[in-house]
Amino acid sequence: MSSPVVHRILIIDDNPAIHEDFRKLFVGSEPSPAALQDLESLVLGAPAQPGLAQPFELDTASQGQTGLQKVQTALAAGRPYSLAFVDIRMPPGWDGVETIERLWKADPELQVVICTAYSDYSWEDMRERLGNCDGLLILKKPFDTIEVLQIAHALTRKWELARQVRASLQDLDRKVAERTRALDREMTERAEAEEKLRHAQKMDAVGQLAAGIAHDFNNLLTVICGHVHLLMARAPAEIQTKDSLKQISLAAERAARLTRQLLVFSRKEVAISRPVDLNRVLTNANTLLSRLIGEHLELRFDPAATPAWLTADEGNLDQILMNLAVNARDAMPGGGLLTMRTSIENLDAATARLHPQARPGTFVCLTIADTGCGMDNATLNRIFEPFFTTKEVGKGTGLGLATVYGIVQQLGGWIEVESQPGKGTTFKIFFPQRECPAAAKGQTEFVFRAAPPPPGKTTVLVVEDEPGVREFLRTVLEMNAYRVLEAADGVEALKVWAGHPGEVNLLLTDMVMPNGISGRGLADRLTSECPALKVIYASGYSAETIGADWLQSPEVIFLPKPFTADALLRAVSTSLSTKFSTLAA
Repeated sequence: MSSPVVHRILIIDDNPAIHEDFRKLFVGSEPSPAALQDLESLVLGAPAQPGLAQPFELDTASQGQTGLQKVQTALAAGRPYSLAFVDIRMPPGWDGVETIERLWKADPELQVVICTAYSDYSWEDMRERLGNCDGLLILKKPFDTIEVLQIAHALTRKWELARQVRASLQDLDRKVAERTRALDREMTERAEAEEKLRHAQKMDAVGQLAAGIAHDFNNLLTVICGHVHLLMARAPAEIQTKDSLKQISLAAERAARLTRQLLVFSRKEVAISRPVDLNRVLTNANTLLSRLIGEHLELRFDPAATPAWLTADEGNLDQILMNLAVNARDAMPGGGLLTMRTSIENLDAATARLHPQARPGTFVCLTIADTGCGMDNATLNRIFEPFFTTKEVGKGTGLGLATVYGIVQQLGGWIEVESQPGKGTTFKIFFPQRECPAAAKGQTEFVFRAAPPPPGKTTVLVVEDEPGVREFLRTVLEMNAYRVLEAADGVEALKVWAGHPGEVNLLLTDMVMPNGISGRGLADRLTSECPALKVIYASGYSAETIGADWLQSPEVIFLPKPFTADALLRAVSTSLSTKFSTLAA
């Protein structure tokens, strides 16, 4: 059981004999614990519990000024008085009412008993000056010992309980405030998560549309590019005709680049990820980017002191650099500084919580900062939306930053952007770091060499659901002395295969086809029957159907659409004559 609280009582009276009377009452002739318990039971109206009788510590003052000083000192020491007995008349100086006014300004919690032999103030006068207060009692002189003890025990116990209640309320307020802050954080995190989900759903919905358009568009571009190159190879010598064909070819190449941006944005681009040192990518891009942004801008490279290895398609990294460099150029028409920096960043949990997409770990950070016009918050919140642009009509597609966002998401990273109007823009892109690859340490990797094609008639089974692409493939292959069998899908290809047993040397198949049999599924079935069968896969997009590890295998020959006749013939020749060997990197 804890020790009882020792309550401090202050006696303020100009008569030393009164001090001594109180001292004998509270200290010198302290009743027995049993008597105090009986007294407490009488005061509180309930059976007393053992140990509830509380001892007192007495202090005295002869004037109100001295009493106030002692109250202030006690408060500063953290040992306040519970109760003060104050005489009503204390000449010269403050009387009892003025003393109480000043005591309560210093310590509003102090319980007070006014001791008076006759009334200098009416009760209405006291209430007008001191207010309606439940911490004030009047004790008429001469007073009875039991009466004084009753008052002392009741008021000090009330003071103690009031302090406990205030402490409980303060603790409750603290807990409520802490929980409120926690709820605010949870609501903020939930709002950020919901916004991230909405953005991902919007990107996915638009991405599905973009991917479908890009896939069909690539088929059309394959036909256009292919036949244009055939015409250029057979065209007469007229300059005008060749120039027209060249312009068609250039326009088709631009369309192919736009389609590639759509596929990157929709995360369905065929990307071959390999270990890449981002420092080397920046170094290689130096000349191209310098020409791209123009002489009126200063381009500054600041690579990390150590190699910045990550797993990515180098072409995609080039796209990130070019898109951000072009945006920076357009933001600095009057000149400025473009800085590209790489660094290795170690993020702990606390730092990662500062950005909704971040996570703890080691990352390669690409920082691209310009000193251009900057962006306001309204623009900053929309920059990654597809087809959103602040440029003039014809000056931008609105796909540049959406493409960057798609690439970074594919690579498991995230983007942080800081910008203010007139103060430039800084992009910080975080990629998961990988260890230095074995090839970079002087070890070997598996690659292949091409040998001359085998002699004799070669039969190619072309499986393509787009008629225009299928006709182009047949035309090019037959022009180069290949025998061609055609099928519009996997089901028809199985019938053609069964009708020409042992005749097919090479399968050239689209990856995504109708009627439930994919290009890879068809190849697996045919090569299980004929292990010597060579296979070339073609597609406008195939990230969802071709696993990254499988695509990077040296045995796989992939022909991305759109492609030219030359590219087709090189792939066919390579496939038919492939000999694998282990070469030094």
